[in-house]
Parts: sequence; C-alpha cells; structure tokens
Amino acid sequence: MSAFSLTGKSALIVGASTPIGSALALALAEAGANTALSTVLPSPREVAAIQVCGSTIRAMGRDGFAQTIDITSERDVQALVERTVSELGGLDILINAPDLAFAKPVQDSSLAEWNRVLAVNLSGVYLSCRAAAGPMLSQQRGRIINLVSVLGQRGMANGSAYCAAQAGVLNLTRALSQEWARQGITVNAIGAGWTEGMAMIQDDATKKQLSRYIPHKRLAQPQEVADAVLSFSSDRSGFITGQVLWLEGGVLSRL
Repeated sequence: MSAFSLTGKSALIVGASTPIGSALALALAEAGANTALSTVLPSPREVAAIQVCGSTIRAMGRDGFAQTIDITSERDVQALVERTVSELGGLDILINAPDLAFAKPVQDSSLAEWNRVLAVNLSGVYLSCRAAAGPMLSQQRGRIINLVSVLGQRGMANGSAYCAAQAGVLNLTRALSQEWARQGITVNAIGAGWTEGMAMIQDDATKKQLSRYIPHKRLAQPQEVADAVLSFSSDRSGFITGQVLWLEGGVLSRL
C-alpha cells in the first residue's frame, strides 16, 4: 500500500503513453485513484500504449478510461476533462506529461518546427491546466503536477525550441500556483532528468554516455518519478505550491 493514499480520488494523466506516463498511471491506481489516461498526439504507438495501460488499471479494480487526443486541440482537451468529470465523478489530480523531443540547429529550423514544439510542450500544458481549473475551482481543491525537463533550467545546443518550451512550463506552473492558491489548488512541477524509457535515449551507447555525466552515474527510473508525483498528489502536500522538485541525480549542480 502506498504511503500516500489516494483512495476515492480521480486523476487524469495527459501523456500516459511513455514509460514514465505508464509508471505514473500504475502508481496512482495502486494508491487508490481512479485514473483517466490520454495520448499527447493521436499516433498509433501512443494509442496502443494507453490502451494497454488502461486495461491494467481496470484489472486492478479501478475505474478509468483511455482517450485519444491531440493536446494542441482546445476542443480535444476540454472534452477529455469533461469526460473525466462525468465518468470518474470529478477531477482531483491533473498530471501533464507531454514530451515532444526536438533537436536541431536554430539556423536550420523552421518557424513551423518551432511552433509545433511549443504548441505540444507548452501550449498543450496551458490548455489542460485551464480546462482542469473549471471543476477544480468549483470544488475548491485540486492538485496539478507538470512534468518538465532539466533543459528548462539549463540550455542545450541545438535545443532552442525544446528548452524554451520547458522553461515556459516552469513559469506557467509558478504563475498558476499564485492565481489559484486561495481556491485550494496546488500547482507544482517535477523536473525529471534523463530517465529510462525516454525516446531520445533508447540505445545503450547514449545511456552510457549520459550516465558518465550524471553525478549519480545512472539514469533515473520511471518509478522514482512516480513516487514524487504521489507525494505532490496527496492531501499531505496541501501547503506546497509553485515549487519544482528536481529529480536529476545532481546534474544541475554540476558545473
């Protein structure tokens, strides 16, 4: 049993198709939450992943569903939140985990590519936070957790669009935490470092190279991210808002 009970809570994970997203979903369900899942984009890979995860959650005895959306569509995001409230009886926890990776020299990048990365990784988070605010403000409580990359805090060559989007999510988190504090809604972020299962680090050579750079000499595990999410999701964290928990093995402290 989780140290952080979420029994009776309703959760929504936007971007549950990655190994991190799946770990979050299973952790929430194990803690007692009924959990809705969505894609970030309507790709066959994402759809298949959330369907498998959704079946696992239901087999655990939790209510939930998996829905295909495009996070850049205001209509899709609003419909997802409305379905969550209708089928799960409310919305207590929102977790945003979009992660459209993109690396390219800025002089070789197009404005369309820049706009696409920001639309998914930043505007999509804005849309889901805004949609979730409706039911959360009505019930005068809620937990919003945004997953961000360490590259929102530290720039990277060839990563201008991605880094800008991640930095935007950090300050969006801080701004919303101030806007909704009096209504009992906390808004926090988890800054994940390089983690097992990320699309950009599938090959062993890249994993070894990154592990040598990380002070802890290993990648983060999806379950470690999930444990941090459980903490921010619980009633015990009601006085924590506008904060970023860096889960990165010491990378940001390295010169």
